[in-house]
Amino acid sequence: MELNYITYQGIPSNTAHGIHTFSLIKYFVKNGIDVKLIFPLREKNATTDLKTLQNHYEIEEDFKIQATKHYLPFGKIKLFDKYSYLLSHLLWSYFITRKYKKNSSEIVFTLSDWVFYFLSKKNIDVTYECHDLTSIRKKLIKKSILFNKSKLICTNKFIFEDLNLKKDKNIVVLENSFDHEIFTNKEKKDSPIRLLFSGNLERFGTSRGIEKIIEYFLKLDFEKKVEFHIFGGPESVVENLKRTFNDEKLFIYGHLKRSKLSEEIAISHLGLLTNIKSTHSQRHTSPLKYFEYLGSGLKVLATEAPAHRSLPYQNLLYFFDLEDINSFEKAINLAIDEISKKEDINFEKLTIDYRIKKIIELMLARPEGLEPSTP
Repeated sequence: MELNYITYQGIPSNTAHGIHTFSLIKYFVKNGIDVKLIFPLREKNATTDLKTLQNHYEIEEDFKIQATKHYLPFGKIKLFDKYSYLLSHLLWSYFITRKYKKNSSEIVFTLSDWVFYFLSKKNIDVTYECHDLTSIRKKLIKKSILFNKSKLICTNKFIFEDLNLKKDKNIVVLENSFDHEIFTNKEKKDSPIRLLFSGNLERFGTSRGIEKIIEYFLKLDFEKKVEFHIFGGPESVVENLKRTFNDEKLFIYGHLKRSKLSEEIAISHLGLLTNIKSTHSQRHTSPLKYFEYLGSGLKVLATEAPAHRSLPYQNLLYFFDLEDINSFEKAINLAIDEISKKEDINFEKLTIDYRIKKIIELMLARPEGLEPSTP
């Protein structure tokens, strides 16, 4: 089976989105799929060299690369970033899909709503994985999914609910997952107890609340020795945190490669999930780091949000109010008390490999004797 993976992403990058793409490619290939990655050369360090991308994302699997020049405004014009992104994404998607002929036999997986829309109109076999919703995206999805070869993956149940779509065999809800070859559950030392945060420290230029959590942590007295380790970026935020906070219980680092980060997570006891109060963060997120924490045997402290409340294995989550130090204190002390509590987890169903098998099942489903619906 040959698969065209089309994405309007900056590649390479250190974002969760980029890591997600190459994790999917890794396990598509492991499951016998020949992958061609199609993307724009948006970044200054953009490359079509396979070895460079394999080294950056720490994968060994081979795949084909079809990169396109990027003469569009996004990334070049710093003003009106949101609008230049929308325009550039639309135009790139239109031109990249022009070569596909109506009813062709090609199979496409995409993270682009516009690619999904243009290919659906040609009745191409296309699967779109949706991670967030906007008003435009809702309209594109509702029109696209009417075609019988169009398939949709929602990364949490609220995305499906907020689309107001009827249940259909061409629509599935699949939460995120972790790479079991990188993240493993190891025995932890009794002391010190390690609280760990990994990921971007900002979203859309707004803090995810890590400063407030550091303040809470440093004010609290714990019966046992507890350390707080933070891994993330951007580098400017890391340096500012180091200047602002200085304590022997606090350790702040920049981004690490996933193999090194997995070693840090493996020896930690508690993971932290925090986010800003946006619709995506509250309802539409399926945090990659949560599944990496679970795969590494951590209990998880999480800010209150419907999306966090819908994650699997709620018994491993300890919720707190970001605006209330007492709430944070109660959550972390309860988590510490229950660190040694053993939980029954089906790790296999949380892996990317299991998730990819479900995606392949969806892509291979063929409605017989049906003509495409006309939106």
